[in-house]
Amino acid sequence: MQQVRLEAQKRETAGKGAARGMRRAGNLPGVLYGRKNEVIPIQINARGFQDFLHNYGENAFINLEIADHGTENVMVKEIQRDPVSNQLLHTDLLRISMDEPITSAATIVLVGSAPGIQEGGILEFPHRQLTLHCLPTLLPEEIEVDISELYIDDRLSVEDISLPEEIEILDDPNTRIVAIVPPRIEEEPEAEVEEGMEVEAEADEDAEPEVISRRSADDEEDEE
Repeated sequence: MQQVRLEAQKRETAGKGAARGMRRAGNLPGVLYGRKNEVIPIQINARGFQDFLHNYGENAFINLEIADHGTENVMVKEIQRDPVSNQLLHTDLLRISMDEPITSAATIVLVGSAPGIQEGGILEFPHRQLTLHCLPTLLPEEIEVDISELYIDDRLSVEDISLPEEIEILDDPNTRIVAIVPPRIEEEPEAEVEEGMEVEAEADEDAEPEVISRRSADDEEDEE
């Protein structure tokens, strides 16, 4: 896993008003914690942090250089975003030791072309990450899953993923990662239409004797 250098500054103010002021100034408020050390409120250049996420993703390791403090090995623990604008609002950074195992997610990437898709099958990819426990230096940036042997009704689960024995997968082994399912066949609505026509026809047949009876009554009045 690649390590990326980022700069940060301690922040002395707290609260929603102060955080809004930081964001207007182009900075992202955050907090650094972990390993039973002090909690440090920080701020990071928002554009620089956005570029970091775009280029390396949330799982990359960070050499965080904090002014008047020093360098910390950290990783992104949580990011808060505005649900409407998707603007970065806050980030939590977690201290790590390169000599101690950590728990982190790794993205699954599908490779190859599944024959089942060419046959008309539909690709389902419900589980796109694996939760791993290992040393930071062993954590993969992504996990490639080959689907080139999957036909219709074939599937791959967590238990089918092979990683070095030093990397522990914490997900349920039976969790489905990817599958090729048969194409969905839509029900034809013709039967419903025919059934409706039959009901209407039956209704007309029931109404016919009533019309005849009314005509008979009219004929009797004319005769009188």
